[in-house]
Amino acid sequence: MPKQLPFLLRRSSLAALGFLCALSCKPKEEDTVVPEPKPLPANNELPTHDPVTGKVYPDPPAPTEPKPVNFPKIATFEASNGIRVFVVENHEVPLVSTQLVVRAGTMDDEHLASLTAGMLGEGTAARSKAKIDEAIEFVGGELGSVPSLHTTTIYTHSLHRDLKLALVLMADEVMKATFPAASLGKLKQAARANVRRATSRPGPLADRLLRMVAYPDGHPYGRSLPSQDSIDAITVDDVKKFYKTFYRPNNAFLVFSGHVTAEEAKPIVERTFARWKKVDESKLPTNPLNGFKKYTLPSKLVVHVVDRAGSDKVEVRMGTVAVARNHEDWVALQVANNILGDETSGRLFMDLRETQGLTSAIESEVTMGQAPGTFVISTSTRADTLGQMLAGVFGHIQKIRTEAPTQKEFDDTVEKMIGQFPLEVETASDIVEKVREILVYGLNNDYWATYRDQLSALTPADVQNAAKRYVHPVPHVVIVGDAGKIQEQVKAVLPTAEFKLYSSDLAPK
Repeated sequence: MPKQLPFLLRRSSLAALGFLCALSCKPKEEDTVVPEPKPLPANNELPTHDPVTGKVYPDPPAPTEPKPVNFPKIATFEASNGIRVFVVENHEVPLVSTQLVVRAGTMDDEHLASLTAGMLGEGTAARSKAKIDEAIEFVGGELGSVPSLHTTTIYTHSLHRDLKLALVLMADEVMKATFPAASLGKLKQAARANVRRATSRPGPLADRLLRMVAYPDGHPYGRSLPSQDSIDAITVDDVKKFYKTFYRPNNAFLVFSGHVTAEEAKPIVERTFARWKKVDESKLPTNPLNGFKKYTLPSKLVVHVVDRAGSDKVEVRMGTVAVARNHEDWVALQVANNILGDETSGRLFMDLRETQGLTSAIESEVTMGQAPGTFVISTSTRADTLGQMLAGVFGHIQKIRTEAPTQKEFDDTVEKMIGQFPLEVETASDIVEKVREILVYGLNNDYWATYRDQLSALTPADVQNAAKRYVHPVPHVVIVGDAGKIQEQVKAVLPTAEFKLYSSDLAPK
């Protein structure tokens, strides 16, 4: 979910995060007409020989048994000020990853969430920014903050012996930030630059417009592009108000992973965060997603075109609202998604990239959300091959909905997902990410301990049913390119489609 962030604020390397808490919806089936699909390959097997040299390719080695994984148990306690703490032990190396996750993100306010996160590291009542940076760098640790769609994360990585120092610095930033006006000015300048970049790059424009048309008006997942004026208007008082509203211990949780025990962590948390005062639950803001109970699917085909005159390349996005992260069909839909749109071996890749040569990259994705995320296919192609690309994608949408995957496709995909899982929980940081996914999305506490069992229990029929439910036959179609060069091609492939044109700031023309 990083695509939804206006910008990333950090002082060390950590991937952007995004997390949520839970609505779900099952889209109904729609009877509709789709374009006549082109004949598709019967399977996605790789060639067995080189047609030019006649060289025979040997069969790949048989897969080995999955590496055993025991997802570690999670110890938990609540500090006296209401903050919930989770500890996952891993004593292989003397390192500790810590994340303080505040339930406040860009869905609450697109600008203020990011600016507030950035201001935390700009100095406190006790330490200047330079002193904070010097202290954590002296012990070879990391300290930073990352705003995302649903949460803001303040994180540290340190040796076990330096854990107290890391927590002292983290708590200092969270409780005693001074929000200097000069620093706000620099961050606002960076935010304005990000808006300008967003309007100049076709990929982010396509992503943003897809979300805008997929979600109801005013939905936090589907906001329009921010304006320069809205950034200019933000004051230090606005940042402080956002901070005081959301940055409370009973609106956050703390996760430790690595060479630490709950018995060690509890006194450190009590000492470092003791003065962080909780607020009455009734004064905490409600989740803005709670105001959206109904999600509709398109009843007719609409092609949304961002007109970029002179462009010989087009960005394409096709998708609709699907399911929330904690939905019971999530795992089955992920298997269907990987069969269709894995970026190196999916049907779309093997046909439209490898066989037809229409693109350098194509993939599909189910985005995570507390409310339903989107199922979206993303690619780019030349302006003169757009029609061929659209016909191919619609053909694959129809096939994944109407035909169960072959047993080989199903087995290969499930085995790959099972085999990859141990690589996703190798480090303390990996474990922290999995734990926070449970907490932010409202998953069962044993979700990761039983994840591979969930995959093994699926059948090809389960996967087809998930595809039929959530890969909608009439998706929202978003194209960023030269409208004059592509309209005739689109009409030839999608003759019943309605066109809507947009400028580069995503305003309707």
